[in-house]
Amino acid sequence: MSAPFEPSAAAENTRSEVGQLPRRILLVGISQESRALTLGFLRRPGSEIEVADHAAAALDSLEREPFDLILIDLSMAATEGCEAAQAIRAWEAQRAHRRVPILALCADATREQRTRCIAAGCDALVAKPLDEQTLVEAVRSCSEALQIECVPEIADLLPDYLAHRRADADALWQAIFDGNWVLVSRLGHDMKGSGKIYGLPRISEIGARLEASGKANGRREAVLALAHLESFVARAAREMVGSLVPPESAGIRAPRSSSDG
Repeated sequence: MSAPFEPSAAAENTRSEVGQLPRRILLVGISQESRALTLGFLRRPGSEIEVADHAAAALDSLEREPFDLILIDLSMAATEGCEAAQAIRAWEAQRAHRRVPILALCADATREQRTRCIAAGCDALVAKPLDEQTLVEAVRSCSEALQIECVPEIADLLPDYLAHRRADADALWQAIFDGNWVLVSRLGHDMKGSGKIYGLPRISEIGARLEASGKANGRREAVLALAHLESFVARAAREMVGSLVPPESAGIRAPRSSSDG
């Protein structure tokens, strides 16, 4: 079922800032209560958004036409959502189909749920309730083209560089949780300087955002930038050097709380 485009004047400023989104998006398992909101956030001129209530309907849609991004809502039944992601990845493998980015939406992005859904084949996880900027940035993080300007002389150093950025991400989540904005700013500053040197200008951009958010004590902006970092590092590792980064690294995580152990 395709959803026609209807402009939303209320979010024009956000939309002008975030730029182009994938043209064809498939929503899987989005509840009636969340559907209108999600559609309103993602609609753009020329966009085509189709809705599938469950995994079988999603596979039927994929058989008919290609999509640029898939959103799966885990809120109603996380297990069913993970099974839908697994079914889509199996369908792609059987047909040697290109890998379509999958973004999981959930009510509570716990460590266990992140690990489970990323292992099922999702590229990232974002927690609800959603606002437009958070959802749009998560969608872009999953679907934007990787900009890699390989420098042959240091190509063999990229695995270690990406592994270090993964370690930085862990340190940054804890720094945000602790309110250690000096560390957030310092790590962001270091990434801002190193990304382009390694042929990864996107990491330099993310580093600049982290540095600025650290200086401003901006928790929301830091979380968004860090989500981009984790997604980019996971995708770059998968496409460039195989399974360098643990699969849970692609999740858009909340800072660790005492209940996480």
